Amino acid sequence: MASLLSSSTIEDITTENVDLKSRWLAALEWALAVAAAAYQWFVAPHDIWGDGSVRFNTLVQLVDKGEVSSARYSIIHSFLAAPLYLLGKVFGHGQDFVRYFNVLLFHLTLVVLYKMLRRHLPAPVLRRTILLLLAASMFGHHVQTFYGEVLTACAAIVGFAALALNRPVIGGVAMVVSVVNTPGALLGLVLCNGLWALRTRRWFQAAWPILLSMLLIALEFWWRRGSPTRSGYEGDRGIPTLMPYSGRPGFSYPLLLGILSLLFSFGKGIVFFAPGLILYHVTTPSKQEPVMSMLGRLGMAFSWGMLLAHAPWWAWNGALCWGPRFLLVACMPASFALAQHICNLERRHIVTLVTASAVIWSVWVSVNGTVFREAETALCAANNFNLETLCWYVPEFSPLIYPFIKTKPLSSWDMAGILLGVSIAIVLIVPMLVSRVREYAVHALSRNG
Repeated sequence: MASLLSSSTIEDITTENVDLKSRWLAALEWALAVAAAAYQWFVAPHDIWGDGSVRFNTLVQLVDKGEVSSARYSIIHSFLAAPLYLLGKVFGHGQDFVRYFNVLLFHLTLVVLYKMLRRHLPAPVLRRTILLLLAASMFGHHVQTFYGEVLTACAAIVGFAALALNRPVIGGVAMVVSVVNTPGALLGLVLCNGLWALRTRRWFQAAWPILLSMLLIALEFWWRRGSPTRSGYEGDRGIPTLMPYSGRPGFSYPLLLGILSLLFSFGKGIVFFAPGLILYHVTTPSKQEPVMSMLGRLGMAFSWGMLLAHAPWWAWNGALCWGPRFLLVACMPASFALAQHICNLERRHIVTLVTASAVIWSVWVSVNGTVFREAETALCAANNFNLETLCWYVPEFSPLIYPFIKTKPLSSWDMAGILLGVSIAIVLIVPMLVSRVREYAVHALSRNG
């Protein structure tokens, strides 16, 4: 009996120690998430340029003049940013406030995501998904601009998360916002809702967001340009270069080449900018809750739809912009897959190494986009953009590799961003590796015994 009590006491103490370590680790991860969010708010630069300038001008024209611009980009992004502009005007800094629209939207999306999923996902998986989205994804770069991809991605993420919880009304409304903002996302909506309908047999709930999105897109075209079929992209084409399909308009790029480029090109391939997707397709943790399984599949379906929709477009590459911006939504299934594998104690040895490598590279993607940004931009724009394809396909000129070849002077805040990324990588990887080493030790002792 004494021996039994002693064994039981030891087991209780061990359990308490494990719980205490888990609580400390959770607190540390949340602290790092807050630090990453604070860095995005107060340290990272925020600019309005390129497509963002067009959207901002649409906003100014709408608010200050009461006029509706006929520009090609959806007005919904500018309309949602109008309250920030009006608030900024009160303090004499309308444009300065609008620059923070995307970072505000992204962080609010993470709060909504946490509120929606906290009772349906294991706490470590949800916590690490949020941490990875903040500090190990393409969002770190894209929240610095006023481009429209953040709204498209955030609305889609809330949408398929709601669908995974069988909340089709919330999911449908969010998806409609995503698609109206980027009509090219319609195929993502079709694949995502189609998969959900096949699983649930709720065909009407899956169909109405698709039909409503198409109707609202046509009405906006009509309202702003006089015809439900005038998108504003008529006659739009690229600059003729040495590339064989350059200079052609519309969806003139070979589909297969577009798919391969969006997947595997060194400067625009989603595999290099969201490596967690590899883990999703290679292997999946064996023990998954229904919500976890559905969330990952719906996220992948929407992401594949975005890829297939943009692959044949002449501007599949997103032009002079960091990374595959049209595939920003893929960061969610990539981060979710990574979080699951970090938490999965039954992973195979090779999967542990792949997971650790994917975490390190994902953190670098975020650090690269936040600290180094478009380091190779001058080269890409040189000679009337005739050299831009080097930045798409050649490893040395990929934004992820170029900083190692041609470094820039780093400020104290740059170093702080790098140090934060390294800290997050260590906190995510070390417990996983320690558990694997402990398994080796236990296995070796049992064999020797």
